[in-house]
Amino acid sequence: MIWPEAEKYLINDDETKNFLEKVGDIENIQTPSEYENIWKDISFLVQLKKAKNYNLSQEDTKKCLSQLIKRPHYLSRLVEQFDAENILEVGTAEGLQFYSFAESVSKRGKGHIWSCDIFDKRNEKYAQKHKDITTFCLGTSKELAAQMDEKIDMFYIDASHQAGAVLADVGNLKNLQSENPIWIFDDFDVRFGCYEDIKEICKKSGRFKIYRVGNAASGNPNHQVIVYGKL
Repeated sequence: MIWPEAEKYLINDDETKNFLEKVGDIENIQTPSEYENIWKDISFLVQLKKAKNYNLSQEDTKKCLSQLIKRPHYLSRLVEQFDAENILEVGTAEGLQFYSFAESVSKRGKGHIWSCDIFDKRNEKYAQKHKDITTFCLGTSKELAAQMDEKIDMFYIDASHQAGAVLADVGNLKNLQSENPIWIFDDFDVRFGCYEDIKEICKKSGRFKIYRVGNAASGNPNHQVIVYGKL
C-alpha cells in the first residue's frame, strides 16, 4: 500500500460511506468514446513519447496506456455524481483533464471550469470547442484566486509536486470553497515532495479515497487522492 496507516485516519460513518459509494472504483469504469477521443487527441502521443524515453517494453506501454486512458472520465463523472457546477484545476498542461471536465459540464448544460498554469500548452482544438465554459489563467493558483469570487465545488490539484506546494495551492484557494467541495490530488507517491502534504490533508479531513490509477509512462505507480469536504 502507498500509505499503510491511511485507514486509521478514515472516519467510519454514513457520510464517508456515501462519499465512497459515489466515487466508485476506477477498475469498474468503462470509458465512453468521447473521452477516449479527448485522451487520444491530447495525451496519447505525449504518453507514448514518455514511455519510449523510459524504455518501457511494448507490453508495458500498452498496459500503461490502457490504464491512463480511464482517469479523465473517472474524474469527470464525479461532476455529475456530486452535482458539481464550478470546477477549478491547478496545472493545465495540454488540457487533458481540463477539457474532460468541460465535456461533462457541456453535457449537463450548466457550470464552468477554471484552470491555471505557468505555461500555456493547451490543445487549440479543445480550447476553441469549450471556450464558452472554460477560463484559463496564465499563472499560479494565487493569481487565479485573486481574479475570482465564485464558489468552487470541485478542485483538481496537479501542478508543482515539491514539498509545500500542494498546501500552498490549498491555502490560496480555500476561500473559494463551496459548502461541501471535492478535492482531487494527483501523484500521491513517496517519490514526490507533495506526498507528506497530501497525507496531512487526509489526516485532517478524515474523508478520503486513495486509489491507484495504474503505472505512469515512466513505469512508476500513479496514485490519486479524492478528499470530501472543506479544508
